[in-house]
Amino acid sequence: MLRSSVTLAQFTGAFVLTSLNGAPASASEDQNQNLSGLDIITVVGVKNTAKIAGAVSYIPPEELEKQNYTDIHRILRAVPGMNLQEEDGYGLRPNIGMRGSGTDRSAKVLILEDGVPMAPAPFSAPAAYYFPHVARMHAVEVTKGTGAVKYGPITTAGAVQFFSTPIPEETAAHVTALASDLERTSLHGWAGGRYKSDKLAFDIGFLLETYQDNADGFKQIDIGETGFSLADYVAKLGFYTKDNARFEQSLVLKYQSSREVSNETYLGLTANDFETKPLFRYAASQLDQMNAQHKIYQATHNIAVSDYAQLTTIAYRTEFSRNWEKLDRFDNSSLSGASSCDSLNEILIAPATCAQEFQVLVGPQGYTSPDDVLGIRQNNRDYYTQGLQTALGLKFDTGGIAHNLVVSMRYHEDAVDRFQEQDQYRMENGIVIKTTDNAPGTQANRLSNSKSLAFYGENTLSAGSWNVTLGLRYEDITSRQVRWPTPNRNRAPNSIRENANNVVLPALGVVYDINSRLSVLAGIYRGFALPSVSARTAENEISTSFEYGGRYDNGVFQIEAIGFFNDYQNLIAECTNSSGGSECDIGDSDNAGAAQVFGLEFTAKTDFGRNMKSLSLPVNLVYSYTSTELLNTVNSDIYGDVIAGDEIPYVPTHQMSLNAGFIKPNWGINALISYVSAARNVPGQAAIPNDQLVDARTLVDIATYYDIKDGLRLHLKADNLFDTVYLASRRPYGLRPGKPREIFAGISWDF
Repeated sequence: MLRSSVTLAQFTGAFVLTSLNGAPASASEDQNQNLSGLDIITVVGVKNTAKIAGAVSYIPPEELEKQNYTDIHRILRAVPGMNLQEEDGYGLRPNIGMRGSGTDRSAKVLILEDGVPMAPAPFSAPAAYYFPHVARMHAVEVTKGTGAVKYGPITTAGAVQFFSTPIPEETAAHVTALASDLERTSLHGWAGGRYKSDKLAFDIGFLLETYQDNADGFKQIDIGETGFSLADYVAKLGFYTKDNARFEQSLVLKYQSSREVSNETYLGLTANDFETKPLFRYAASQLDQMNAQHKIYQATHNIAVSDYAQLTTIAYRTEFSRNWEKLDRFDNSSLSGASSCDSLNEILIAPATCAQEFQVLVGPQGYTSPDDVLGIRQNNRDYYTQGLQTALGLKFDTGGIAHNLVVSMRYHEDAVDRFQEQDQYRMENGIVIKTTDNAPGTQANRLSNSKSLAFYGENTLSAGSWNVTLGLRYEDITSRQVRWPTPNRNRAPNSIRENANNVVLPALGVVYDINSRLSVLAGIYRGFALPSVSARTAENEISTSFEYGGRYDNGVFQIEAIGFFNDYQNLIAECTNSSGGSECDIGDSDNAGAAQVFGLEFTAKTDFGRNMKSLSLPVNLVYSYTSTELLNTVNSDIYGDVIAGDEIPYVPTHQMSLNAGFIKPNWGINALISYVSAARNVPGQAAIPNDQLVDARTLVDIATYYDIKDGLRLHLKADNLFDTVYLASRRPYGLRPGKPREIFAGISWDF
């Protein structure tokens, strides 16, 4: 069982008492708005990015509503500089990177919801096996470059922050219901409002929300299921000061609970089978299933001390439990007598050489394998995070220079409890049968925890045409891992590892307005990523990063071009099942040496129907160029054999998306065309060999709507309109497809 050194009740109790003792409670709950116009970016989303010395993309509610996406990969295709590796086709477990940082389990990117870190344990186990459900989100913000230093603990890449549905100003409700031709149904609904009473010293608001998604799955397996089911619930209770209060305040309590059951696997296909039946699944994966539960407890307090000072404080706790039962190992390579048939990946790469082993995976009728040949692991883990963070924003002038100062502090704890077993099976007439039942905790029995105290300060100085932002982050991190040799934790541990890190991360950004339409920017910052607590020899990842570019806005066309250069030291790779790491110590980290990444991010947008009556023709073009190079020859347990000059895997050189719409007063159509160039599966250089190639692809998504009456809308949309068959990934074991065409029809109602 996980035990925290400070309980949620202690955190929240002290926090609520402090919040309500000063003055009557609170003001605006919507965390996308500032009470006094201060940009407290640690907690609050930024809508106007023109004066920011770095790359920040804000995706507002109206953009999210265009396609009603449930997969964050598809949303982030419209943001430049993103590296995205699909996995299951639905976005259940995204793999997100930025500017060549690495994509595996989004471990190099900080994921936040309403200012709270969402990785199950961002310090102890940063790989994000939980991800917020984007279909219930109000807005999304992506921060790269110099702005990343404000977040932490990992700042080499950036942050993706989600803003959940706010408590509405007036009583309101919304529902969206969709069904698809792939036997899928989804429902998103919320209801809430604010209530004023002369009998109370404060106003009260509430929100109740749910998101439900159920699919039979688009892959085919002879025995077993391939779909998923998830249910997500959110409740908010807000307290707000009266209009005549001395200090405008709000206190919002939030509770979220979700449950997921997904029949997902890491087992892919051979190259030949992918060509002929890309949506097929082998019988050996029939038992693979993820069961997961997630909860958020959060209290957020805002107070406008004056027109020039705002304080935002958050107390939070998240809990995540999951057990992913899945095929993990092949434990009998003597069938074919070939030493190159020791792993699932080797079998799928060379099925002819490993013909007997491959038979076990396929499971044809009439075939019976030896006992204990398949290792199916119960990846049973419990996580928690909790913390208290506060940010004070001040606006003041000194000698003709305007200051926007933010100082922030966060105390954070997290932990992960691994209590896993691996049972052994045989294949008999296409059915997987257990032959050895091992006790829980015999495969992995370890407890990891981390504590962090972080401080951040940022001051934006504005004078005439100049905006200069100075930022500094300090992070003090301690972590500890205890491993036991048996399931009995009353016995002495066989291993205790302790790590301590403290790091100072500066950032400098400058924006200069050449005129009212054109501005240029430049920035430099220090990035940091720490190895996992399991790491034995890995060193911290440190980066020095530069960005430079310009923005043009004449009221008709908006153009932004930003170049970047990231100089990495000791690039970290973490051993995970998703990266194909069953042959290394899961959770361990090692270094792949130094690396350099440079590129260009370009965005252009306009509305060609701006002068037309009752017609809008919005167009948004996004392009990214990324070049990567590993600078050292390194023998990595996770990356493999790296030779100086190799490229980082799963980072395409070119990416482009075109989002265009045709909007009339009561109907509209929007299309998203996205292109991703070829990428390599493992480090390498020159031409990509066929067995390491992730092909280029172009996908088209289209969505239409028709307003029956005010507030009532019909929807028809298609993901992957032309049913393009494409390879999403070659890891961890074999080739896996992206989602085929899926056509949705449904209705939304605002009332």
